[in-house]
Amino acid sequence: MGVRLSVVDEMFLWTHRGLGLPIVMQGVWRTDSIVDPSELEQLCVRVASGQLGRRVRRPRIPGARPEFIADPRHYPLSFRSEPIAANSVIEWADAAALLSVDPERGPGWRIAATYDSDGGTVVSVTCSHVLADARGLIGALSDAMQRKPSPPIACAGHSDITDARSTVGRVLRGTTRAVGGLIVSPARRAELRGFTAPAAATRRFQRHSVTSAVLEIDRDQWDDVATSSGGTANSLFLACVGELARAENKTAAVTLSVPMNVRTTDQGDHSVDNSVAMVAIPLTPSTTLAQIRTLCRDAFEAPPMSSPAGFPAELLQVVPDRVAHRLADGPGQRDALCSNIGTVDIDQFEGHRTTGLALRAVHPGASAAQLDNTPTRVSGYLSRNHATYTLSLVSFVSADNQALRTLACNTLEKFGIFARPW
Repeated sequence: MGVRLSVVDEMFLWTHRGLGLPIVMQGVWRTDSIVDPSELEQLCVRVASGQLGRRVRRPRIPGARPEFIADPRHYPLSFRSEPIAANSVIEWADAAALLSVDPERGPGWRIAATYDSDGGTVVSVTCSHVLADARGLIGALSDAMQRKPSPPIACAGHSDITDARSTVGRVLRGTTRAVGGLIVSPARRAELRGFTAPAAATRRFQRHSVTSAVLEIDRDQWDDVATSSGGTANSLFLACVGELARAENKTAAVTLSVPMNVRTTDQGDHSVDNSVAMVAIPLTPSTTLAQIRTLCRDAFEAPPMSSPAGFPAELLQVVPDRVAHRLADGPGQRDALCSNIGTVDIDQFEGHRTTGLALRAVHPGASAAQLDNTPTRVSGYLSRNHATYTLSLVSFVSADNQALRTLACNTLEKFGIFARPW
């Protein structure tokens, strides 16, 4: 794990500081039986001693990047003893997502739990996106549940002065090369003009709240529909979310923002770091699953979205936050976001069998202006646990949770998929 924050980490840190839409990762885990609160308190302790037990320290020297430092503190378990209705889990999870987390002062994560009327337990694990992405969150939780030892949080390898010299040096060298490229390359000049030009007017959706839905689908059913149409589980996922994004205009073309996992072998599967890059996938109503599969392959093989015209991405780390946010505002924001998290391996905890596990990004504390300003209409998160796919949806345009559930079920049925909503 790197000590200093990456450019992506700092982008999420800006949102924590009020620049852009706030983003918190949330895992919602359900069991078939009652988990004693003391067991969950011990889980909090183990998570705190793992890879999520860290916070951000601001540098003391201008030009140095913020760094992660160890922080083994944790919030006490937030526990509701009165059971909730089994069909109101999402509403409870939405409320649990509002509990504060602070990646700078710490702790940047927390756990809440309650019982449901079916005799099960519902657990919410929230984490600032500064600390981890979805795979990192579920990996840290899995390690804590299985009592796997975690490597210690790395100590600073060099001082703020050394990091400032190194970072500013890279930025100056990269900027010099980029400016030279602008002089000799019309293509780079056009690229920069396209990046800095005012965005074309897009329709904004006057919604002052965020709505949620979680649906479960049998794995065999999902895979059969995908393969019978020449696609994959992932291309079917993108097609479904794309259809949701054009719900108000069935003939519209939409562009999906798709995170790509860029973890390296030495990081391992359970690195918590934000190891994602964004690619854009354009869809029309006539785009087939086979074509989506090809579009994804080509996009994943091409260089991911990055800074324009050869300018170094680290430039965003040496200018003031507000300037950096204005420079980076817009890239990666599309009509919809589709995050395929992959397989999760939490089957049980202390003998309590897992009956459901959903992962998503939520936006606690988002203002009406922030919600109105986002071009994203819906975000989708797909995960798989043994025989079940779980599709988590967060909408910026649906009237309420029930309306989103109904729309999602009806949309999936058009593809021949029948879902079980939470």
